[in-house]
Amino acid sequence: MTAIRFSLPERIPVPVFLLLLACFPLPMAGAGISEAGTRWPQAAGPNGDWQVEGDPPTRWSLVRNENVRWRTPLPEAGMSNVTVWGDRVFVTTHVPIEKLEEKEAVTDILGFCLDSRTGEILWQVELPGTAFISLAGGFTDGTVFAPVTDGEHVWFFNRCGSMGCYDFDGKRVWFREWTPRFKHNNRQAEPYLVGDTILYLEVADKEAGAKIQKWSAPGVVNPQGTGAPEGIEEKKVWTYLHGIDKRTGEVQWREKVGTSVHTTPVVGRVPDGSLAVSHARGGGHGPFEKPYGHSLTSLAPGREGETFWSTPLEGYDPSFACHWNEKYVVGFHRGKQVVMDVKDGSVLREQPLYQGASAWLWNPAGEDWVHETGVNRKVGKGHPNTNQANLLVGDWHWFLSHNLPWLGRVNVENGKVEYLELPAQLVADSGDRKDDRWFFGKTAPGNRPLDAKGFAVGDKGHDGTGWGHISAASPTRVGRYLFLPVVTGTVYVIDTDVDTLSPDALVAINDLGPGGETWTLASLTFADDCLFGHTMKEIVCIGTEETTAN
Repeated sequence: MTAIRFSLPERIPVPVFLLLLACFPLPMAGAGISEAGTRWPQAAGPNGDWQVEGDPPTRWSLVRNENVRWRTPLPEAGMSNVTVWGDRVFVTTHVPIEKLEEKEAVTDILGFCLDSRTGEILWQVELPGTAFISLAGGFTDGTVFAPVTDGEHVWFFNRCGSMGCYDFDGKRVWFREWTPRFKHNNRQAEPYLVGDTILYLEVADKEAGAKIQKWSAPGVVNPQGTGAPEGIEEKKVWTYLHGIDKRTGEVQWREKVGTSVHTTPVVGRVPDGSLAVSHARGGGHGPFEKPYGHSLTSLAPGREGETFWSTPLEGYDPSFACHWNEKYVVGFHRGKQVVMDVKDGSVLREQPLYQGASAWLWNPAGEDWVHETGVNRKVGKGHPNTNQANLLVGDWHWFLSHNLPWLGRVNVENGKVEYLELPAQLVADSGDRKDDRWFFGKTAPGNRPLDAKGFAVGDKGHDGTGWGHISAASPTRVGRYLFLPVVTGTVYVIDTDVDTLSPDALVAINDLGPGGETWTLASLTFADDCLFGHTMKEIVCIGTEETTAN
């Protein structure tokens, strides 16, 4: 393990981008071009792909209170992305525990509404759950899903078995609850709002699915196992994407081929302009849904849930976001990037990720990076990426590697693979950025993230870097910059406009709190020229020097 002090060049100057919708906007109610910059209405953002145009802050520090517009303490840990609409901010946490032993069996969550200008908590609601879960797990807890809003209502989701619709004053419109199937610890699919429909992943037969529970008691594996209940057709306890009426909470339709909970479906548009969702089946611990592979399903009016195509891929482990564009659907499969034709799902090419790569690797002796070509290194396990930490930007598919703290990207057209070794963790100095410590190779010693009451509840934050076997936050792109948070509160800022992935692409490494004490599984979101983050202890609003001063 190497710890160094390092200072990057000043912020790269960029022009001010027009706040335009991306080429695949989702039909959000009232989402106009001129107002796109004040809204991040769901986990995937206003365009449904975790990407927007804008001129974001790229340097900040919670430790030094540098470019922090406001920060608001929260009563308990949570991991949802921050949702923003105009002057409102929404987020979730668990109901506070009173003693550490309660960590292993929490069910109920809180939904919060805050003032986006000041961070003041305006109101909160409670959503009870039924299937207990471990608080602040490395893969999931009850707060894993970001709230969704259309500017008039907000929908909160409790992974432990409930969802509710509320108006902007916190008045409940409807509430839906059930006992979810609990076969896997997983991040699961983020809800999407598409028109008047909420896309939500859940088991088909709720009564039969409720009998499948991984735990019989806190920390005790169910001796009955997690197979399909006797006498129940297995397909009835598959998980599927459901279309839920946002106005009533009633299920309108269900897709046909199944979606495993390990993957993150992504909504976009097919070449004729109609909406569709890319989703997959497979992964560890024996998912029911088969055959393993990738699918594209229609969301067009009157054809919701119809399968465009479904491509079997033996041994597929889709522990990633199922990104796609007007030409290709991409995924990772057995150490390769698989590129499928968006029109019919045919596999066009498989691009190796573990051989012949270009890599900039850290040299501890010289305290600098060295460039190597023809690098053959297995950066993944079953899949090459840290779970869910991937994003398709233009022709480049970016990802955090699984086995090593290497940022990777692969070109979907020519298969070129590039890596940049990054510090595994930042420990920010309280006085000056130039005295920040970067830890290469391993996490900093003594990590112990605590919740608001001082309980050490954050899994994977004590003995992990946030790279590898963890359901990490999705990267976010704002303008030319990629924001990559990991569980320790370290956030890498990368310039995606570079011709070659090298140390020149590393714009900054920032903190979301003191090194060793911070924990997050939330993506950074962007609205009104500010970034929003959510850690175990607080929600934060980060601006440039100008926005913070104002």
